Amino acid sequence: MEVEEAEAQVTVPQAARGGRRRPPGDSASRQRVLDAAVQCILEQGLYRASSNAIAEQAGLSWGVIQYYFGTREALMLAVLEEGTRRLDAAVRDAEIAGQTLTERAESYLEILGRYYGSPDYLVFTQVLISLSHDPRTSAQTRERLERVNTTTQPPMRRLQAQVLRGTGVTEPTVASLLFHSLRGLALSQMMLAAIPSVDLPEVSQQFPAHRKLLAEALALLIEQKGAEAAARSRP
Repeated sequence: MEVEEAEAQVTVPQAARGGRRRPPGDSASRQRVLDAAVQCILEQGLYRASSNAIAEQAGLSWGVIQYYFGTREALMLAVLEEGTRRLDAAVRDAEIAGQTLTERAESYLEILGRYYGSPDYLVFTQVLISLSHDPRTSAQTRERLERVNTTTQPPMRRLQAQVLRGTGVTEPTVASLLFHSLRGLALSQMMLAAIPSVDLPEVSQQFPAHRKLLAEALALLIEQKGAEAAARSRP
């Protein structure tokens, strides 16, 4: 089956094409499959999460899953879109809290951690890498990544502006560093939690201190950049 045919099955419901009635609980069943795919990949890894394994996890037959998605590749593209939806939900209505720069940086980390600190993010990353290198899905994957940027960049920039308010810092590289460093800490903590380690309990106890120290370090850097910007603006 060609990818274009698989995509048609995703975007054009069979009920609309063939006049058949959809089974009851349509949207709930589709979400059930997506949740099962995410959980199955998380537990078994992307390549061991076969079509049958996902169907078993969902408590449905593969035929029912094909009804909604068509092919496994189309299902994985839908899983990638589920990741986009969750990222958008995490940042769309979020607001930075805190009076000091350090408190605002910590607040930003907490918001990013809702998505990037979730084990499910490992699933979305595996799917993204796989689909990006698959000739059958690479074009659709690039299109979805562009859609992610279009959707999430405005709220991300709004949150970064809230962190930097009153500092005089407008450099894009500073805002980018703020995002990547805080996301990196959330991702590191999540990966340690996902990989068995005898040192995990001790490291986990250090996570709050890590967050505090990183926020303080970023605040010092931003204050320094603000002072440099102020000095440049003086006559």
